[in-house]
Amino acid sequence: MAYKSGNGTDTTSAGNTKETTIKALISFPVRPENILMTQKQLVRNNIIFLICLLLIIFFYPALSKQRLLMRDIIFTAIIFSGTYSLDFSKKTRNILFISGIVTIFLTWIDYFFAKDILRLVSFLSFFSFNLFITVFMVRHIARSQQVTLTIIINSINGYLQIGILGALLLAIAEIAQKFFFHINAGAINFSGDAAAGFHDYLYFSFVTLTTLGYGDITPVSALAKSLTIVIAITGQLYLTILIAMLVGKYLSNPEKR
Repeated sequence: MAYKSGNGTDTTSAGNTKETTIKALISFPVRPENILMTQKQLVRNNIIFLICLLLIIFFYPALSKQRLLMRDIIFTAIIFSGTYSLDFSKKTRNILFISGIVTIFLTWIDYFFAKDILRLVSFLSFFSFNLFITVFMVRHIARSQQVTLTIIINSINGYLQIGILGALLLAIAEIAQKFFFHINAGAINFSGDAAAGFHDYLYFSFVTLTTLGYGDITPVSALAKSLTIVIAITGQLYLTILIAMLVGKYLSNPEKR
């Protein structure tokens, strides 16, 4: 029942109006359609990124002709898709875009001129770019409050990225040993393949990452052995910590339970 206060104000009507306004603010969050669109874009971009990673892992090694060309094309696709795989700030994305363009330029310069020093620089640039993406991806997973489709795809992409980073490290170690230390003996022993390619480093990296260990490829130099240990330990730590984080986030969300 409405009544007037001493100054003539209808306090009940004012209270009802205030309560209605609060309910409206709670019921209708700010620009929900934009939030939904952002999530859709992130899922789409991460799926594209996942496809590019799978191409370099599964499709590229199966090629026999134009293998180097396809590798550089997929590298270029990974750089572009990785730049938009996370919701980076404008400044961070601009830095990523510029570094990505530099990496693409170095990659294609190496393709046309095929020098050890160019390959070393392009691999270092590609490694740095992907390491940055992987670190931000893991941080995004750790800071997330819920286990969404984006987080799950991020987790898969992060694991595949570690395998690719391991392959790049092994390739860099092989080239650096020959270029800087003038050691003709390879850092890694590839049985039955005198001229090992990047697909061999990929194979060895993922076999080591998953601790499968066929033994057909073995590290020879001290640097290669150290890198092999790093890859193996990183793979186990990533899976252990990642599963613990995802399970903890899922159990802490009563709605999902």
